[in-house]
Amino acid sequence: MTRWQRSGLRGSEWLRHRRWDAFRATLREPRDAAALARWRDARLAMLLAHARQHVPLFRQLAPADTTALAANGSLKDLHHFPVLTRRDYQEAGVAGTLTGNMKPERLLDRSTSGSTGERMVIRRTWLEERLLNCFRWRAFRSYGVGRHERIVNALFRSNGDPRDDQRLARLAMALGWRQMLVVDALGDDAAAEKAARFAPHCLTGMTSALASLADASIARSLPLSPRIVVTTGELLTAPLRARIESLGSPIYDLYGSNEFNLLAWECPAGQGTYHVCDDAVVLEVVGPDGRPVEVGQTGAVVVTGLHSFAMPLVRYSIGDLAVRGPDRCPCGAAYSTLMAIHGRTIDMFRLAGGISLHPWTIHNAVRPWLGMVRQASLVQQAYDRLEYLVVATEAMGAAEEAALSAAARAALPVGIGFTLRRVEAIPAGPGGKARPFVALAGLGGE
Repeated sequence: MTRWQRSGLRGSEWLRHRRWDAFRATLREPRDAAALARWRDARLAMLLAHARQHVPLFRQLAPADTTALAANGSLKDLHHFPVLTRRDYQEAGVAGTLTGNMKPERLLDRSTSGSTGERMVIRRTWLEERLLNCFRWRAFRSYGVGRHERIVNALFRSNGDPRDDQRLARLAMALGWRQMLVVDALGDDAAAEKAARFAPHCLTGMTSALASLADASIARSLPLSPRIVVTTGELLTAPLRARIESLGSPIYDLYGSNEFNLLAWECPAGQGTYHVCDDAVVLEVVGPDGRPVEVGQTGAVVVTGLHSFAMPLVRYSIGDLAVRGPDRCPCGAAYSTLMAIHGRTIDMFRLAGGISLHPWTIHNAVRPWLGMVRQASLVQQAYDRLEYLVVATEAMGAAEEAALSAAARAALPVGIGFTLRRVEAIPAGPGGKARPFVALAGLGGE
């Protein structure tokens, strides 16, 4: 069986979607903003035509508008298309959101709890996954991270999928490229020691994981002093930045999501902006009417993935707020920009007895039952008590609820109470969004 067959993508589709053009785009950063806009619009037209022809969800939504957009493909007309949410994709189901010829069992799953606590399963081909990773590596190169440098990636869980063939990555490491050590900053007490022994040039990973490694490194006087730190996965708040800065390394922030991989990255020239990955996504910052806000204004982040053909994501609201920046960065780069990101943040719960608990401990423990959960939020009610609010699907019966609760309790330190409460909806926070993890006021990362 060929790679195309295993990934669910036929050779003719590879050619029609012009994947080679996309891979070439990741080899160097665009210099001509007008040329980048033309390329993006052509990809957008291709994606919309594909989605309307092959994906049931898009055939049902505003057919007149999508017909016009598929013909024109101009970014200025995209606001005619409705903004979609996780709930829209959940209700459409697998059959309604995948391209007709795709076989789910051949696709990679990228599930997430999401910034609003709603679980979303993204399905991509192996080739799409590799392509989106290439855009991320391009951002690393903009920070001066070369292919022969050592990298430590700090995570809180494994994102492994047995269908995600890693032979290319292993070959690259065998050739001396991208020497990477992945450490579990939550489950491995020796993670900081392992990272220090590896002597990385670049330290990257989830923001809270990096803060935890920095804390352990300082407390144990470990020689962890990377040339650069690249944060990702969570909002880089001032307290978290201060903890990571204890390593004495410059910090750059990536803005991404599980649905799209890289969305934007902090300007390498230090202009205080984020470069939007315009050749991988169309990122809009919109107001309540679904239209883009003005530069300097805050709005909801709505994204279209230009290379997601197996499971198209068009005008998809990821649940974050951001401040729209200039259409071109002051540093001269061809990208559009964001000025600030008011996104999700995940940090430690401070519990009774001086215990620190990362909420991923519970999230990992209950992962086998998350397919029965539409939305959830882990709330710290007191120093010794947590409550798990769950909007469950019909698949969760009394036995499944009891098993989920038991798994969560087993993962908690002794003396910490846990209750599960089924609710109809998760209440929104101050920013208008529900949060998957809510620490006691003043104790979290914000």
